[in-house]
Amino acid sequence: MKTAHALEFKDTGDADDPIADVAKQLADLRTTLETKAANDNRLTERLDRIEAKINRPGNKSAANDNEPQVETKALNSFLRGGLQSLDDVEKKTLNLGTTTAGGFVVAPDYSTRVIEGLTQFSPLRSLANVMSIGTTETYIPILTSGTDGGWVTETGPRPSAEPAFDQANIKTFEYAATLPVSVQLLEDSAVDLASLLQRWITKKFGKAEASAFVVGDGNGKPTGLLHTPADYTQIVADQDGSDFLEKLINLFYALPGEYANVGAWMMKRSTMGFIRQLADVSPLRRSMWSDSLANGTPATLLGRPIFEAPDMDGILSTASPGAETYPVVFGDYASAYQIVDRVGVAVMRDDFTGADNGIVKLRARRRVGGKPILPEAVVVLKATA
Repeated sequence: MKTAHALEFKDTGDADDPIADVAKQLADLRTTLETKAANDNRLTERLDRIEAKINRPGNKSAANDNEPQVETKALNSFLRGGLQSLDDVEKKTLNLGTTTAGGFVVAPDYSTRVIEGLTQFSPLRSLANVMSIGTTETYIPILTSGTDGGWVTETGPRPSAEPAFDQANIKTFEYAATLPVSVQLLEDSAVDLASLLQRWITKKFGKAEASAFVVGDGNGKPTGLLHTPADYTQIVADQDGSDFLEKLINLFYALPGEYANVGAWMMKRSTMGFIRQLADVSPLRRSMWSDSLANGTPATLLGRPIFEAPDMDGILSTASPGAETYPVVFGDYASAYQIVDRVGVAVMRDDFTGADNGIVKLRARRRVGGKPILPEAVVVLKATA
């Protein structure tokens, strides 16, 4: 029985030298194997060159197994240009709006941050005199005239005079609101909805009272500082701005020095911009306005701070025909205006009256009053058409 061998030597007929015959066949085998390896390397290099040529960007001449699938192309086009950049086939392939076409697998992400709009306040509460009371109203004595002495001789008669008093009556008024919210919404909301609504109520109450402190008519609400402008010393300016800076200087010096030394300006932001533009025109007047270098510190006009009051008049009247406006106030508001607090902003949660309908009611209320008490501490600029 013969055994099969991977390598078989054939008799070449040279029986005299078998060793030489074996050496010759080994040399032929080595040459064959080297030739085959060289051919394989050339084939591999050729295949590599063909594959690299096919894979070049923009090559459409041959099929390319590595070319992006339509889903990949659709997603790439969508991220770059939105839905309008997709053709009909790509839209059908990538369609988040249709649940059966992939919408089910896309989960939206919700932020727990709630964006709140800006609420602007008139600054009178921070400038006026504020006191708390324990009842519905208060009376504040006002000294209208004091006692004047006189020069006397050693034994001459001494003049006598009695002080005269008046009193200001300040009533408190209630501001209230009720917010109905479903129980399930309070339970399932991703944010602390109850705290968010309380902050929102507090801001809205603050805005309402700040507006009343400036322009309130006293009917069910505080009496505003500018409810009766005729009570104050007035400086008249033209609404076209031709004499505005001059009148501001007159206004500043129309207020007694004791009040002016601690006084402040109040005006709308648009009025502030108008005055600054006028002051920047002339180098001599540029020093009237000075911006603050510290964050949070107001700018100054003629050395006194300026506060923005969004509830005040602008320079120009919106009425037709044009009416007079009161765009600038300067004074010592701590002496001129009194605010009384009876009850701060109180929010009560009512779980019972709306329980049959699954409603929780947030009931908020505030009791506060305010009134001008010393008109001599404020001067007003009146702009006429």
